[in-house]
Amino acid sequence: MKGTLGRAWLGLTLALGLLAAATAVIFTLVPIRADVTVLMPEKQSRDLELLFSALQEGPANRLVLLALQPENGEGALEAPAPLSRAFKAKLRDSGFFEQVLNGEVSLNRSALDPFFGQRYRLNPPLDPESFTAAGLRRALQDLLSRLQGLEAPLVEDIMAADPTLRTLAVAALWRPAAIAAQRQGVWVGGEGARVLLLARIRGAAFDFPQQEAMIQAVRTAAESLEPEFGPLRLWLSGPSVIAVDSRKRNEAESLRLMLLCVPLIIGLLLLFFRRLAILPLAVLPLISGFLAGTLAVAAVFGFVHISTLGFGVTLIGVSVDYPLHLVTRLRSEASQTTAVKLIWPALILGVLTTILGFLPMVLSSFPGVAQLGVFTFTGLATAAAVTRWFLPRVAGVAGGSLRPWVARTLTWRGFAMARLRPVALLLGAGAVALLALRGDGLWKQDLASLSPLPDSVRAEDRLLRQDLKAATPRNILTVAGETPEQVLQRSEDLLPLLTRLEAEGTLDGFDLAARYLPSRAEQQARLARIPEDEVLRERLAGALEGLPFRPGAFDPFLAALAAAKAAPPLGPEDIGAEALRRHLGGLLLARGEGTTGLVSLRGAPRVGELEDALDAAGLAGVRLIDIKAATQDLMDSYLQETLVWAAFGGLLAVLLLSVVLRSARAVAQVALPVALSVLLTATVMAQISDGLSLFQILALLMVAGLGVDYAVFLRQSGQGEADAGRDSALAVCLCAATSFCVFAALASASIPLLSQIGLTAAVGTVFSLLLGFTFAGSGQAKAR
Repeated sequence: MKGTLGRAWLGLTLALGLLAAATAVIFTLVPIRADVTVLMPEKQSRDLELLFSALQEGPANRLVLLALQPENGEGALEAPAPLSRAFKAKLRDSGFFEQVLNGEVSLNRSALDPFFGQRYRLNPPLDPESFTAAGLRRALQDLLSRLQGLEAPLVEDIMAADPTLRTLAVAALWRPAAIAAQRQGVWVGGEGARVLLLARIRGAAFDFPQQEAMIQAVRTAAESLEPEFGPLRLWLSGPSVIAVDSRKRNEAESLRLMLLCVPLIIGLLLLFFRRLAILPLAVLPLISGFLAGTLAVAAVFGFVHISTLGFGVTLIGVSVDYPLHLVTRLRSEASQTTAVKLIWPALILGVLTTILGFLPMVLSSFPGVAQLGVFTFTGLATAAAVTRWFLPRVAGVAGGSLRPWVARTLTWRGFAMARLRPVALLLGAGAVALLALRGDGLWKQDLASLSPLPDSVRAEDRLLRQDLKAATPRNILTVAGETPEQVLQRSEDLLPLLTRLEAEGTLDGFDLAARYLPSRAEQQARLARIPEDEVLRERLAGALEGLPFRPGAFDPFLAALAAAKAAPPLGPEDIGAEALRRHLGGLLLARGEGTTGLVSLRGAPRVGELEDALDAAGLAGVRLIDIKAATQDLMDSYLQETLVWAAFGGLLAVLLLSVVLRSARAVAQVALPVALSVLLTATVMAQISDGLSLFQILALLMVAGLGVDYAVFLRQSGQGEADAGRDSALAVCLCAATSFCVFAALASASIPLLSQIGLTAAVGTVFSLLLGFTFAGSGQAKAR
């Protein structure tokens, strides 16, 4: 006996060790993503494709929005400029940013280098008047004035080749667009209470190690200013910042939930059983199923989305039931083999029914839904297999350890729940009526409902964007063409209209590729208007009369103009500086058969006036996309397809029950409590949450899985001997107690995704247990 028990402990220890090693390896190698692109269907509309291209590749991805506000200050800052300049210097010195702006215009030679050699082929447009004798003289007089100011060193450096200082005008166009309120020459927000800055990061926007280091450098920079300016509050946002925050928040919340759930499960198992040895038996199928599901999803899709893992946590509510059904039936006089034979018919029926409910989702055109189907199918099948073929070999470590009072308390001796069937049916009818009355308001059709971020993080990002009037992805213009050249030409046709609308207040601002780079045709036309060298020399000589410049001082200027006229025009691929090329690349997207230009709109444009102006202009290839409407269509498709696959899965599950049970009454005993549990849970959650999100709908599928498990075993409790019926009812009560506690803990998560799943599953667990006893457990009550 001791030898057998020792071998059981050895096998259990080895299994847990292998699972721990596999966990470390899998989560080191498997890519985990948190972006919403996994929600995109494989075959998507052009609008949605452009939307997500803009979100992923647009230049706004590399912008970081920052603000500093004194903790002890009240009202507007008296002197915002010193704080803003000091913070800007610290950020620039950190090395993480290629550009830091605070409203002040300050350029150095290294910042001008990308524009200097290409200044005549880039925007703004060349003014022919600037090459007349009068225009050149005005430029030279302005040059003399600037040589007396703060820009003198920079002006002296470029004046010989660029006396009109065109390089400065070109460089000014490439500054990130933001129009915030100013005081003392720097940006301020919150009615002057905080200073605002805008920075463009180096490298990829979603290089997590790099961006984590960047965020820490920003925090260090802010803290280093406190000895001089006092305690400061840092505001920090932007796509890369939010991505890092989301990842860290998920990791921290997962750790917190683990530290909460593990002791909770241990405490429950100690409360129910005399020996802690039950714990490894309980977690072995769960961990095995979770890892198998993760590995299967990674093998099929190449990555695992964070929502799949979040939903996979709910496997604890079903797969942890399997070993509890087994160990509840262990007796000192009964073998493990006998126990598993007692539970296997009901267990395999419950597992197959749940798997069939999820199986059709594997065929979904939405990768997010398909991932959940693959994960659940593989995870539950693995957990059941471990319970059936491995646990009996090691279950002896648990012994006959159930506490006697647990059976007396949890089996509800003498309480005939069948009397409540009319009440349950009446509640079900009421639930159907309430859900029907909500109509379209039943569903949350907003991508914000899927966000892994709490409202406070999104609110801070909105506040900074409002202060800086930064681009917000509500509306976007697209310019379609066969080639980048055609897109640039069409964008040039659009540019005057947008400029007028901005001046009239219809737009707060805009950004498009033609703002920076003219089409090749436009470049050639502009350069052709530059006078020939002899004419320029004559005009320059006249402009220099009476001015204190030595003869020949501007020969490099004449040479630069001659070189520009002779050089070929620039295309997007010819832009040398990486930062400039990357910015243009985010505004010109090559997609299959053509190219699309993105035009981002800042602030809150008056959409009706914009649409009217575009219709009146009749510009080729230009479209206004309402991103909210596009995402609404996406959510509609997502919800509809999920509901269709769920309904199909439910039909398959009912067919399986019909084949196995061979009785309409028996099928009703199992299916009716499941359907009522889902209906009542959906009604309660719709009232609490003012509608059902996608994750709550998916959690309802897990509620159905729990309901099937409970109903199948409770129906078994009415079959056969009284002891077997008592054990089945007792096991269901234990399963429900552990599931409810874990889901209730999950409901406390600060991550909306997890809290939505947890609360829905916790409510569903209660309904599944009560209705299971009401409809499927009546025979067991009579047997006693």
